[in-house]
Amino acid sequence: MTRLIFAAAAALTLSACANSALTVEQPAASGFRTESVRIERDPQMAVSVDPENLAYTQSELEKAFFGGDDPLFDRGSGMTVRYRYVGFNEGSRLGRYLTAGLAGGSKVVLETEFIAPDGRVLGTVRGEGEVRAGFAGGSNKTGIDKAIKRIAEYAAVNFR
Repeated sequence: MTRLIFAAAAALTLSACANSALTVEQPAASGFRTESVRIERDPQMAVSVDPENLAYTQSELEKAFFGGDDPLFDRGSGMTVRYRYVGFNEGSRLGRYLTAGLAGGSKVVLETEFIAPDGRVLGTVRGEGEVRAGFAGGSNKTGIDKAIKRIAEYAAVNFR
């Protein structure tokens, strides 16, 4: 029993306390399906995001859509997945660590448009990720990961 309690405490300490949500701004166009996508960042972002987090976002989106043994999509031009940050607060990792998640939280809002080859917007969603605590304060990248996971799941269900 002691081992179980210790294992549960260790798991909680090492994992980030994070939430995620998906908001559908414009529902997916019915019937559109594709096997290939192209991922691009919209240069018109509503908020400032540092180059490291932008590069991380691009890399993780590519992993989510094209990675693994059974990728969701192939690389190609069947649909464009255009993303931009409309909310980005990296928060304070030290603040999260020192206050056990009561202060310094990180929140990201990643808006994504799914665009047909003819330029029609097929759907728009907002993936949100929030980190309140975690090992050594948790990383804001966990929030990015959570938002991307929600967006990729939506794309797979609605466009694959």
